[in-house]
Amino acid sequence: MKKIRWGIVGPGEIANKFAKAIKNVKEASLVAVASRSEDKGKAFAEKYDIEKVFCGYEAMAESDAVDAVYIATPHPFHKPCAELFLNFGKHVLCEKPICVNAKEAEALSICAGKNNVFLMEAMWTRFIPSIIKVQEIVRSGVIGEVRGIDASFCYASSIEEEAKLFQNDMAGGSLLDVGVYGLHFVSLFLGNNPISVSAEAIVEDGCDCITNVLLRYERGAIASVSSATKLQKPADAYIYGTKGHIYLPHFYGAQEFFVRCGEEETKITAPSLGDGFEEEIIEACSCIEHGKLESKMLPHAESIAMLRLMDNIREKIGVKYPFD
Repeated sequence: MKKIRWGIVGPGEIANKFAKAIKNVKEASLVAVASRSEDKGKAFAEKYDIEKVFCGYEAMAESDAVDAVYIATPHPFHKPCAELFLNFGKHVLCEKPICVNAKEAEALSICAGKNNVFLMEAMWTRFIPSIIKVQEIVRSGVIGEVRGIDASFCYASSIEEEAKLFQNDMAGGSLLDVGVYGLHFVSLFLGNNPISVSAEAIVEDGCDCITNVLLRYERGAIASVSSATKLQKPADAYIYGTKGHIYLPHFYGAQEFFVRCGEEETKITAPSLGDGFEEEIIEACSCIEHGKLESKMLPHAESIAMLRLMDNIREKIGVKYPFD
């Protein structure tokens, strides 16, 4: 297999994790980085031994040096950046959420299809071994029928630490930043079409700082998802069944989990290859190699459904962005 040549768009904090992980993927090579800041791009390239530095995203899009890109820009720039590269025939792995609303995601899916190139949301949680294993166990019926799920991803930050989280025009707030993990997790076991959605939030300056979501499903299950940027809470998840339950510490990047049925508890370890990003890169490379336009593990429809759900939640808590 010929190595797929990757470029990073936007050398921010999350891009560091991708740059480290891709070195562990034999099917890929990191050959370029694009930044609006030449100094920032050069510093990132030097840190990770990247050959090419592009000052401006357009320059990378026009180049024949890369086959695929990982988009790590802030939320509002996901769609325009992805469209730019898709239109130049580049495959795209875009950091979560793939767009800020469902309308944008639908347009991006159409754009990828027109250009006959691969597009996937970089929701790395869906690809790590522990989550794959939990899905297998749930399907086996060990814990019975799933009747409830709790998933929390909360942390306390400040405008001084990460300003964009608290800016409405940057699609700030906890829901799109970390609530998306819990919603994706729930959808793996209960689907992406709840029959009832309720939500409460603390909203400041147009950004949700603390959000609690309750979802009810036709199959007789209720899920609770909480997210926050101004609250410390364990980032854990529970899946409750009619015969037992599964507990996942740090569910979004879990390396181990616990299955309890009656008085018996089993600890299962399923480590990732590295920092957790390797598996999604491997999936993207495999899809590109085989000429697929989307991944069966995370198809466009699933990403769109998650954004449609978040659109619904934002409407209920009164969060509206300028680009909605």
